[in-house]
Amino acid sequence: MTLDSARGEGMQIRSAFVKNNGRPAMQITIENGTPGPLSGFAIQFNKNSFGLVPESPAALGACLPQQIMPGSSGSGTMPLLTNGPVAESSGAVQMAIKTSVKVSYFQDVADLSIMLGPDGRLEQQAFLGTWKTTQAEHRVQVGGLPPAAETVEQICPKLEASSMFFIARRKLPDGADMVYVSSKTASGIMLLAELGLRPGSGAGQIVVKSATPPGVAPVDAMYAASIEKVLKA
Repeated sequence: MTLDSARGEGMQIRSAFVKNNGRPAMQITIENGTPGPLSGFAIQFNKNSFGLVPESPAALGACLPQQIMPGSSGSGTMPLLTNGPVAESSGAVQMAIKTSVKVSYFQDVADLSIMLGPDGRLEQQAFLGTWKTTQAEHRVQVGGLPPAAETVEQICPKLEASSMFFIARRKLPDGADMVYVSSKTASGIMLLAELGLRPGSGAGQIVVKSATPPGVAPVDAMYAASIEKVLKA
């Protein structure tokens, strides 16, 4: 994940969104360059694409040392919930961190992959039924694929490791491979995808469908981007 930082009053904050024990979490480090100890840690998130929120404002203090002395740093992993208010933010999460010195404002970007859980595999018939009845789709052409990404036997284990579960494979007469995967977010959104791979071309196509509930920011484009990231890794 990308590492962002915020500087102010001699304090540096570094954060990264991760998956911890199958749950969304945020790794955070605060470096104290001020002349006095830092304490009284609290955190608040703005509305974001995934409804990510800390378990409570005091959750930051619970994962950090009680005090961070001058010239020292404190690190921790803060569990996150997914029941917060939702607004389209392309994965960006704006945050405010309060300490005994000041309130610092900064943001980091959460990848959809941290939201995907272990229960996202659909039965083939359920996948087919949902795919046929879901009209809206997000379609993207991808290029620059390495040879390994064009081989179903090599790419499927990488997708599975990222909670993108193999459902079926269809071989077209022209040699192209159609691979179908599904995932489920921590907030309960089912995501279905069709990957069109043509060995030797270095190019492919990703089609994503989902039944996004009303009032929830659509994540189809972010799911396609996450799949592309796995293909190119």
